[in-house]
Amino acid sequence: MAKKDYYEILGVSRNSSGEEIKKAYRKLAHQHHPDKSGGGDEKFKEITEAYSILGDSKKRAQYDQFGHAFERAGGGNQQGGFQWPGGGGFEFHFGEEPGQNFDFSDIFEDMLGFQKGRGGKNKKGKDIQIDLEIPFEESIFGSKRTLELKKLIRCEHCQGTGGEHGAKMKTCGTCNGQGRVQRSRKTIFGAFAEVITCPECHGKGQRPEHLCKECGGKGVKYGKEAIEILIPKGIQNDSALKITGKGEASETGGVPGDLYARIIVLPHRIFQRKENDLYMILPVKLTDAVIGGAIQVSTLDGDIKLSIPEGTQSGDILKVRGKGVPYEHDYGRGNLLIEVKVDIPKRLSKKAKEAIDLLKHEGL
Repeated sequence: MAKKDYYEILGVSRNSSGEEIKKAYRKLAHQHHPDKSGGGDEKFKEITEAYSILGDSKKRAQYDQFGHAFERAGGGNQQGGFQWPGGGGFEFHFGEEPGQNFDFSDIFEDMLGFQKGRGGKNKKGKDIQIDLEIPFEESIFGSKRTLELKKLIRCEHCQGTGGEHGAKMKTCGTCNGQGRVQRSRKTIFGAFAEVITCPECHGKGQRPEHLCKECGGKGVKYGKEAIEILIPKGIQNDSALKITGKGEASETGGVPGDLYARIIVLPHRIFQRKENDLYMILPVKLTDAVIGGAIQVSTLDGDIKLSIPEGTQSGDILKVRGKGVPYEHDYGRGNLLIEVKVDIPKRLSKKAKEAIDLLKHEGL
């Protein structure tokens, strides 16, 4: 029988990190799981065997040192733990053995649809994540936005009780008031038990005698809600705002989830942000650069008159204090940095050429 190269099976190099090995296994496990289209028992068993060795730092070190002699010495088949259904002499553990640094459980839960901590009374509603685009100016000065989101909200007809007005509550016969029920699922690894929210009382443990005609007894329904979002001054691109309690309503009587808004700042045609400073490029006439002058400049705060010093060069930075991005807690503002770009004319009149010739004779 040909020897197996566990690194080759997982498609990783021998100097790969533990996280890289875990990531490779997760990808292959999803791809070759027997329940997936194109999956198969043998391939799935092979990659899981490879991960049981390489995912454990102690076993990996022994495998790297002794190769497959490590297997014959018993390193790849220790007693206890989870044994593959149908035999085959391959076993692995769920992080209980001293020295292990991996755990199959999160991969199984993700792959088989299980969730940790699932079910129960007063479970918090789901969080919502959205992307919110704002103009550049709003990221500097802040603003207030009102969004209308369609989500799971509390039923106003029954005020979240799930029953018609005046209906009495009774203990749920399916979960006996626990709000949770246990169910078993058969998988390639054997039978797994999981605890889920009771489908009859939705985790509340009680059911009204007469169900709400609007929500069917759930206490929640899909609807629209107007949500006000305050954009703080100076917010950065890709920042996240948390609006507590504005996620989806809880189906089990718990508090609502939260709303997370990822801020996407749209670029400006003139200004760029550099920490708490604003930066722009300003074309300046040759004559203003040579002998100085004053020109009007448009800023986010309105038009200002900017003095151009005599002898200004292309690339010089002129600073306007207090016209940049606000600091946190209103501790002032950064600066506006203006890079001068001297505009050299491509065409000159006869008179302008004569003037330039005079400058040339002056040695300028």
